[in-house]
Amino acid sequence: MKSRVTKDEQLVLSVIRKKLTDKIGSEKFELWFDSTVQWGVSGTTLLLSAPNAFALERLRRVYQRRICEVLDHVNSTIVHVEFGVSDPQPSPSPQKITPKRLSFPDSPPARSPQAGSFAEQGRHTFANLVEGASNQIAIRASQAILDRPGSISPFLVYGPSGSGKTHLLQAIWGQFRSRLKPGRAVYLTAEQFTTHFLEGLQGKGLASFRRRYRDVDVLLIDEIEFFVGKSATMLEFHYTVDSLIRSGKQLVFSAKAPATEIPGLGTDLVARLCGGLVCNIDPPDESMRHAIARQYCRVHNLQIHTDIVHMLVRRVQPDARHVQGALNRVRVLQQVLGDPLTLKQAEQQLDDLFQCTRRPVGIREIEKAVCDVFGLEQKSLQSGGKTKSVSHPRMLAMWLARKYTRAAYSEIGEYFGNRAHNTVISANQRVTDWIQQDASIAMPYGECRVSEALQRVESQF
Repeated sequence: MKSRVTKDEQLVLSVIRKKLTDKIGSEKFELWFDSTVQWGVSGTTLLLSAPNAFALERLRRVYQRRICEVLDHVNSTIVHVEFGVSDPQPSPSPQKITPKRLSFPDSPPARSPQAGSFAEQGRHTFANLVEGASNQIAIRASQAILDRPGSISPFLVYGPSGSGKTHLLQAIWGQFRSRLKPGRAVYLTAEQFTTHFLEGLQGKGLASFRRRYRDVDVLLIDEIEFFVGKSATMLEFHYTVDSLIRSGKQLVFSAKAPATEIPGLGTDLVARLCGGLVCNIDPPDESMRHAIARQYCRVHNLQIHTDIVHMLVRRVQPDARHVQGALNRVRVLQQVLGDPLTLKQAEQQLDDLFQCTRRPVGIREIEKAVCDVFGLEQKSLQSGGKTKSVSHPRMLAMWLARKYTRAAYSEIGEYFGNRAHNTVISANQRVTDWIQQDASIAMPYGECRVSEALQRVESQF
């Protein structure tokens, strides 16, 4: 989608970009409307071309309304906006699944030291981070802070266990370490920060502790929810954050939930954490898990039947750790047996692993998780409430009950306020439609995609 722009149109586009920057802030504008986004004009229509379909959908969903508002206030003939993909390339055809054994070279392919392959150095890097829809925004944001350290700080990435938060933080850390003097980029977990702080208190080395973590250019801390309930450590963390923000330094944190949903952090600290950029990472989808499995097999020189790999990817928990654990189990079993496993043998030998990852979930547990995520009082889903703030979470709970339990429609309906079985059927279909339509649902802090809301509930199990 390209268009030759005249000088007058260039002038108008410049005004539109300036107005949009004023509206959303320069940091967000530079992040989402960088050089990969092309601007053009066709008659009365503003043309915006994104580098790929994912970025296009993000621009359309988040910024279309604001762009239209800008066009309404700009004195020009441009009154519409149209989105497209610039120079789209044909998508590669999916690999055909064949019942052949995966074959890999005798040794992992060599990589340059700059790539930081975990096969050679045991490190998490961007080179071995599988990218997909669930983490693409977070990765792009990471690259933005690498280009302009301190411009977007703090950067908080959140998501459930196994979604790749630690990998991303360590990849960012590795990039900064290669550019800065030793000790100027520091990565540690919240537990390590707590331990070092307590050691500083007991040994009267608090000044040394503060120099170590406040006299840096980049500080990355993993799993900040660990600070909850540790008042002295959390206060020290708060002061550290304030000190580094004032100095214009780069802060990067990870958590299992947004700061607003971590009880006990305190309103002031939550405000600091939300004042930069907050991105979520969802569990990897099936295509990403396949890529993770292929990468893991290649790096560790595993020769495993293709059908077994596909079976593992489908049946284990949707995160990288469970996929890698299942592949390790297959490797050990093949060493013990002396021959590659067949699909049937793998299913039999790994049944206990599948049972372990499919921890039984009851309706009561689903109800509690939904209430916690949506900020509802316990038993409210069993009430006769018909407002959307109660009825929509109730429908999600019914849908999850059908997914995770063997309860019949009538049993689910009876649990959630003695409702008829056809009410549960209707709720199940409606939630399925929401997911397919990528619809949103009201949360305590604002709108959220239904699929993301379900993942947050499921992470509570």
